Amino acid sequence: MSELRNLPLSAALLTLTWLAAVPSSAQDDPWEGTPQKAFLDSEIVRKYQCVTCHTIADQGGTVGPILNLVGLRREKDWLDRWLADPNAIKPGTKMPKFPFAPGERETTVGYLADMKRRLRTAEILAGDQEQTAKGRALFVDYDCYACHRIGDEGRFVGPDLTWVGLRKTERWERIWLSDPPGFKPDTFMPNFHIPQEGVAALAAYLHTLQGQDNDAGRQWEYRISMFINTNDVFRGEMVWKRYGCWACHGENGKGGIRNPNAAPGHEFVPDMSGVRDKYDKEAFLAKITSGSEVPAADPQAVPQPYRCPAYPREAFNQQDVDDLYAYVASLAPPKLRWIIK
Repeated sequence: MSELRNLPLSAALLTLTWLAAVPSSAQDDPWEGTPQKAFLDSEIVRKYQCVTCHTIADQGGTVGPILNLVGLRREKDWLDRWLADPNAIKPGTKMPKFPFAPGERETTVGYLADMKRRLRTAEILAGDQEQTAKGRALFVDYDCYACHRIGDEGRFVGPDLTWVGLRKTERWERIWLSDPPGFKPDTFMPNFHIPQEGVAALAAYLHTLQGQDNDAGRQWEYRISMFINTNDVFRGEMVWKRYGCWACHGENGKGGIRNPNAAPGHEFVPDMSGVRDKYDKEAFLAKITSGSEVPAADPQAVPQPYRCPAYPREAFNQQDVDDLYAYVASLAPPKLRWIIK
């Protein structure tokens, strides 16, 4: 496994897919007779190797979104446009543009659109549970783990939510969940058209996520690291995602994301490529554990700007600190070397 040491995170997870996936027999397969199983067994999945990246009927990859219930979140028109040219919808996506034969794209759209279930929203909201418990049930019902991660469960397609309750206010979450594309037109997250009572319950639940599953996420990262003998930059990228830094600064720390309602001079989330030259490791740790507020253009308006929260110092062990700093330092451009002949 030593040859996997320097693979990027997505490629390493891709490799682990084949080592971890064990197909079920038809006798005990809960997906037997479902649209998901039909798609998994289809010639299209075999030909284009969809399970290399995606989970279908609980089998396959861990790089892309789980597709078990993709029909809950995507309409046929969107699926058709996505399969026609993924990069046109999400620039930089790892999803390739496949050379579908005539009729194959339409067939694939049909499979995917049928992969859904009846939502239990009304039933959940009518229950006598506390609001946060209803939000947790809705999180599962809407298949949020297909793209998001909490602790050691879920995917890296959307931001890790292990610390989302510290990063975002409950009020911000209500605005966001009501209409993600309306708030951020280039977001990959669809509008689920959740009723406002459900939005409030989900926002209340998300606000409770303030690192309780941090150790579970770290232990998952350790298992990955032990299995493929990773380096500190690789491990640091996983820490970067676990603490949600990617949600604002971007996957490669390039920043440039517009910060809503931010005062002049703060309109864009900063690029992280200069951290190595600006902070040593201890100063960097002090920065992320003290946080930084962004002044609002209009303090009375909503939403308030994105900010870096003050992560609790005790949340970081030394391995976290070392690896996260190694990853952030790796984002810096290479230094020029003058050679005098």
